[in-house]
Parts: sequence; structure tokens; C-alpha cells
Amino acid sequence: MERKLDIYRRLRIALPVTAVCMLTCMGDTCTDEELRHDVLEFLTTRYCGNFRGRRVLTNEIRFDGDTNRLACVLTEFAVTNDERIAARAMRQLGEYGTIAQLPFLYSCATNPIAGDKAVKAVLRIEGATSNSVVMACNYFALTNIPSRMTQRRDSVCISLVEAAWNDNVLTNVRAFALGSAYSFAADVNQCHEWLDEAIQRHDASYRYSRRRLSVFRSVCSRGINQYSYAYVTNAISELVAYPEANLPD
Repeated sequence: MERKLDIYRRLRIALPVTAVCMLTCMGDTCTDEELRHDVLEFLTTRYCGNFRGRRVLTNEIRFDGDTNRLACVLTEFAVTNDERIAARAMRQLGEYGTIAQLPFLYSCATNPIAGDKAVKAVLRIEGATSNSVVMACNYFALTNIPSRMTQRRDSVCISLVEAAWNDNVLTNVRAFALGSAYSFAADVNQCHEWLDEAIQRHDASYRYSRRRLSVFRSVCSRGINQYSYAYVTNAISELVAYPEANLPD
């Protein structure tokens, strides 16, 4: 217990204006400090990431059914100076964040440590819009992401592709999102098979297209890692033999 209290004291929370949340408790509901304590305890001692059987935040703490109130507290921990707790809080925002947290999440898009979770949270809450696609592109453009986290960008791009194919997405926004995904696939992506298959799941025309051939040729020009070499070169061979001249755009 003393260790958890010490962690709480040492967390220096720097709240941007967009993250300030006015919390009030009434009647028998838990106080703000009790809620913060419960959230911190979950993030430090009971958090299990994405593993099967993980504990669920909403089953572990008292927040009286007010998910916006819970999300407000999570934004506080998402900007602490403890990288582990901040990352875990941001991941939880991906599940429990609401429209009220969108300004905060947008402000985190270019954070090299937590930007991936912020973009995914926005895509879940808001879906694919002109603004959220720009946000994703800003995240893709980062050059200071730690090497151990580079694959997270690939996962974000897959989330963007999936969001783009939701039924309520405008045609021009879908085209913008997919164009951004193709650019990312050609110039930045590392896990080529994952993203390629994600695009094909939603767009049957992509497998035999000049778009796909252009992406993989660009990949070859910048270098292919050993794990993707066979996949990329086999795809190029298949597309060239189509024959290439007959490939649709």
C-alpha cells in the first residue's frame, strides 16, 4: 500500500487546457480522489494489457456508470511523467473515451509514445472523417518514434483502413483515407503482409491493381526486411504476370 501511495505522490500531472475536467460527486457516489485512487491501482497492479482473461477496468472500479467521468480521470493519468502508466491510461481511453475527450486525444496525435493509442481512440469515437484522417497522417509522419514501437504505426494504418469502410463514411473521405493508407504502405510500413491483407479484406479490386503494384515497387526501392521479402516479391511477380498492362487502376 505504501508503495502505491508513493507512486501516486510522485506522478506529476501536467494537464493541458483541453484535458481539464470538472468532476463533482454527490450523495453516496465515490469522491474524485477515491476514483483516481481506484484507477491508479488498476493501472499499476491489475492491468493486463490485451491478454485473454485480462481484468476489465469497468468491473474493477466504482464510477457510478458515468463513463465520461471515468474518461476524464484517465486523461489525467495519460499525461503523467510515468511512461508505463501514461500508455496504459491512453489505451483505456481507447475503450472508454467519449466525444468530450476528442480535443485531448487530438492533442496527443504527435506524441511518439502514445500517439498510436490516441489515433485509434479517435477512430473509434469519431470514425473516419477528414480531421481524423489528417490526424492519422500527422502520426504517420513522425520520425522520432522509438524503434520498439514502429510496428504500432502499421496497426494504426489498419485501423484507419477499417474505419474508412464503415457504411456512414463519405466517399471523398474514404478515398482520402485509402490514399493515405497507400502512401503509408509504400513509404513507411514494415509489416507489409498485415496491411496488404487488411486492404484486400475490404477492397476486392486491390489484389490485382496498379495501386498494389506501385506500393510494392516502392517498398522494394526502399528495402524489404527479411520477414516480408518473399511476400512482397511474390506479389510483384504475380502482378507483373497478370499481365501488368491489363491491371486496372
